[in-house]
Parts: sequence; structure tokens; C-alpha cells
Amino acid sequence: MTITTMFPFFKGTVFENGIDAAFRSTVRNEAYLFKGNQYALINYNSKTQIAIRYLNQGFYSLIGTIFESGIEAAFASHRTNEAYIFKGDQYALINFAPGSTNDYIIGGVKKILDHWPSLRPILPRNNRGLDNHDHHVQAQVDQD
Repeated sequence: MTITTMFPFFKGTVFENGIDAAFRSTVRNEAYLFKGNQYALINYNSKTQIAIRYLNQGFYSLIGTIFESGIEAAFASHRTNEAYIFKGDQYALINFAPGSTNDYIIGGVKKILDHWPSLRPILPRNNRGLDNHDHHVQAQVDQD
């Protein structure tokens, strides 16, 4: 099933072909979805769009950071209104302030491996088969 089958309002938007990251809001039935330098706030129960905006218009705390141009992964914290966002080798814990633009980064943008040492055995991730490269060349390297 495509995202536009479930959420037709994404047709004609950057979200039409998928998302980069998402996290659930603390507001009932709402979620933030990210693609490139934009985000969508949706109600997944009523299948309605609340907003689609550029990150720098809705998450002011991300202006001037690596995250202003996009978020590659995210998950909601167990703490109210907090989420972890990731891009490249960096992450941040944010307070996302539902219903406002009063979001803020908690403790700054940090290197993932400096603060998540248990991830050292798996990062950086090669993503073989998922990234853009010549699979024939990779198959040849694997055989050698």
C-alpha cells in the first residue's frame, strides 16, 4: 500500500513517494512525518492533514543546524513532547511543543557514537542494497 492510498492528501506533495522519518505526537492520534526539508502533521485516525510546512517554519530550533535541511530518522521519547531526531552521524533531543513553534533542542546537537556507545558495532551503517550504487560491482567485491 502506498502512502497516498492511506492518506490521499499527500498526492502532489513531497510525501507522495514516501517519507524519511516520523514520530508520534503526544496529541492523540497525531504524528509528524518528515521528507527532505518539509514536515507534515497529520491525524492518522481521521486521516486528515493538519499542516505541511518547511522545517524552518515549524521547528525554529532546527534553523542553522544539520536538521534544517532534513531528518533521516526519528522516534518519540518516553518523556512528554520529546523526540530524538537523527541525520548523518548526529542526533538531537527536541521538545517539539505541539500546537506552537516553541520547540527547542535539549542539550544541543551531538555525535551519535559519542553518546550512544552501544551503537558502535553497527554504525556507520553500510545499507547495502538500499543505497544508490551498482549492485553488480558490490556483488563482485563480495565474491573476492
